[in-house]
Amino acid sequence: MPGNAPFDVVALRYAVLAASTLSFARAAHASGIKQATLSRRIASLEDRLGFRLFNRSTRGALPTEAGLRYLDGARRILADLDRLHANGLAVGAGRNGKLGIGFSTSLAAGSMRSLFVDLFRHFPELRIVGLEGDRRRLTQALHARAIDFAVISGDLLDLGLERRTLWSERIVVALHSDHPLIDKGRVYWSDLRGERFILPAEDPGQDLANLVSARLSEPGFTPDVDVEEVGRDNLLHMIPTGRFISLTTDASLGRNDGGVVFKDVFELSGAVSSIRFSGYWCEDADTPVLDSLLRLIGERYPP
Repeated sequence: MPGNAPFDVVALRYAVLAASTLSFARAAHASGIKQATLSRRIASLEDRLGFRLFNRSTRGALPTEAGLRYLDGARRILADLDRLHANGLAVGAGRNGKLGIGFSTSLAAGSMRSLFVDLFRHFPELRIVGLEGDRRRLTQALHARAIDFAVISGDLLDLGLERRTLWSERIVVALHSDHPLIDKGRVYWSDLRGERFILPAEDPGQDLANLVSARLSEPGFTPDVDVEEVGRDNLLHMIPTGRFISLTTDASLGRNDGGVVFKDVFELSGAVSSIRFSGYWCEDADTPVLDSLLRLIGERYPP
């Protein structure tokens, strides 16, 4: 009975090609098979369909009226199948699909922004979804599989997560334009003793607050540092009031905040202070898009 046998995609391709060339011989030659083989596959397809696709003659193969309509739809179906196959190959190779990346650092400049730019350039078909948040939110998102990869400052001890050191960002102090340290060649941690610090609760704010305490605390003296639920951008906009100073990283230097001057903070050794960022992902995660990201990171940030 027509339609009981499995659908023969190969025969359908032969039939579409024969309709385009108006010849079984030319279609067979283009397919690299014998004409008898192509003719037999098309005849078998017609038997399954229950109607003729072609009128055969010595002049060639002319599609019937039913064949014209059927093969017109078949072309669209085959094109859809080819796209599905190409998309499947791309997803399997990590060139297509969705990649969720969590981050806490600024995208105004710096390595995080460069990583996104590299991903957009190397994987234009990849749908990249970003999630900004603190380490607690990003860790939860990793375990919930809401994201595939997270860039987090400092050290994160969490069972079940793999870690890869990525980059360091320079620590800069945000000063109002009339601050006496503006004209100082180098600003050391000791120059900041006695200042009032306000840092955002979003990462890496708490890491920077801990660093202030580590660098400036001494017997009988505790630095004045607060971590507040204020966004990084809004906090920097308040620096020109002169009521406090703040710390951020060089990734924020892409902004042009009027009345705010950024200066590197130096260690006693003469090195610029920095904070390290690492990439984290679930140790049991095994997806092509994550593999593609890790390969790109391996090339850009070798161990």
